[in-house]
Amino acid sequence: MPEYPMNVSIRRIPKDANLFEITITTPTLRSQFRLPRDKMNELRVTIEQALMDKRR
Repeated sequence: MPEYPMNVSIRRIPKDANLFEITITTPTLRSQFRLPRDKMNELRVTIEQALMDKRR
């Protein structure tokens, strides 16, 4: 599988402890998302499920 340079950063918004900003940066694209804590937790669970999937 080829490797692509990618940077992912997550930070908590200083004025709102329940809001997180996710930034994904590649050489050709930069995307930013702001997610509330409950959606951030859903995303974490989804990522963990994908990583633990034994069908590979």
